[in-house]
Amino acid sequence: MTYENDIPEYALQPARAPKTIEAEAIYNTEKIVYPAEEQTVSYQFEEDILVPDTKPDMREILLMDAACDIMPAEKKVSPKTDDLLNITGAITIQTIYDSESDDKEPVAITSKVPYKYQWSLNPLDQAEGVFACRVKALEYMIINERKFRVKITLEFSGQLFCEREFQFFDGLRDEQLEMKRAEASLTCLELIKKDEVSIDETFKGKDSNFRPEYILKQDFTITENYRQVTTEKVVINGFVFCSLLYSATDPSEEEPKSAICQHNQRIEFTQFVPIEKEHRGKNWNSVKTFFNSKDLAVVIEHDEENPDEIHFRIKGDVQTRVELYESRRRDMIVDAYHREKNFAYEFSTKKVSNISDAAMSETSIREIVNLPEGAKASEAVYCNAKILECECACERGKVIVTGTASCCALWKDQDDCFKAARIVPDFRGSVDMEKAVTGQKACCRPLIKSAWVELINEKQIEINCTIMLGVETYDEGEVVLLEKPHFVDKPKEKEYPMVIVTMKQGETLWELAKRYRTTEDHIRTANNLEEEPECGQRLLIVK
Repeated sequence: MTYENDIPEYALQPARAPKTIEAEAIYNTEKIVYPAEEQTVSYQFEEDILVPDTKPDMREILLMDAACDIMPAEKKVSPKTDDLLNITGAITIQTIYDSESDDKEPVAITSKVPYKYQWSLNPLDQAEGVFACRVKALEYMIINERKFRVKITLEFSGQLFCEREFQFFDGLRDEQLEMKRAEASLTCLELIKKDEVSIDETFKGKDSNFRPEYILKQDFTITENYRQVTTEKVVINGFVFCSLLYSATDPSEEEPKSAICQHNQRIEFTQFVPIEKEHRGKNWNSVKTFFNSKDLAVVIEHDEENPDEIHFRIKGDVQTRVELYESRRRDMIVDAYHREKNFAYEFSTKKVSNISDAAMSETSIREIVNLPEGAKASEAVYCNAKILECECACERGKVIVTGTASCCALWKDQDDCFKAARIVPDFRGSVDMEKAVTGQKACCRPLIKSAWVELINEKQIEINCTIMLGVETYDEGEVVLLEKPHFVDKPKEKEYPMVIVTMKQGETLWELAKRYRTTEDHIRTANNLEEEPECGQRLLIVK
């Protein structure tokens, strides 16, 4: 047995800590602009709205929907400032109601409700923000015949585009390292372009025998049909889908009788978005398009050549935002060692999301609605729909999209009185995507392309909707960054000119070469290896 007093004094001294020797590293710097995770927030408020003096008293609200605009739509944000984002805008509410007058036709009013909201964003980096607003929920109640109250839930979304700098290690100055490389895929937002195209077209209504008198309600949906990216420009072909509810008369009758009609019109447009010289020839792996209507409206006009002819005219601008993403492949150093010195380093990993694929498809809603007991329908008049919720899940070779919509239909009973039917149906669709794999991240942008209602019999109506599904899939990956490279001055371990080792399960030639401070090529040459060695195989390691 040895006691402490018997231990030599030098053995009781603390071991000398290895000395760190700085090394001059070489880095390749790459700046990546990437879309950060979208931030959303909801805001709810109430507003009382008066019926205009020119309109009759209100008895029952048949349908109501709303759309909102937002300011600012774009803004630079920074984590260094504590300023709140002041959002302002207006909500346009379209209301169709049944009046207290003897006239059985529904009455339409359009109301503007301003709003103001302070949003505390959470930007991680200096970023460009693109902001949008949608009416998430809309409830209403009649206070009296001249006033009604709306309860509005707005959902603000903010897409931040951040610039991130990656420092890729590429060796040491005046030192020879053995380095193991791997390839990283990075998707960079290279270019954002904005443009406008003017819409000015005329068209006839559903039934040319009916003479349009005034428009009760109008809705627009803008969607892409196809796109083509050339060296110099992006060519976008799209459609404006217009849904009209209007009052019309039949002039052929001695006593013209009014009728309420719905008409869905499709207007095609083509837009050319130029690409500047410095961005030409890029490897664009994805192009995203976003549309917004600017002062888009339909009016009733008399034909200039034939004043007795009346048509609809749609005018306004379609604003287009194009995002072009470049796919970059970059070598990363994922491991390294020095054959003579004790080389050390640290690692950091950063999550990246790369756009994998994008595609579009359609799905539909078809629901038979049973009317209330005792009611008898004589005509199906109008239908509109809004997307409430949407989710998507990737499977092998496709993306499944599910969600719910809110549909409201107008119909006439046997007394020619207008009634409303409301349903919240589920929908399901699939988008074929060859690169999709189970569990992959995906996002979907659904749009109502068209909605209509048909009379089945006096007790049933059928509500139909066509939904456009725009889907994108993403690959989640990591970027490995080698940091703080240095040498460690510590006693050398005993080395042998050659050793014989046995390959272990899961072991690689790189690991053997690093352990014995040689190279993979030297091991292959010494053992005449043409293929990777197997588990249990004995190998000669020559220094």
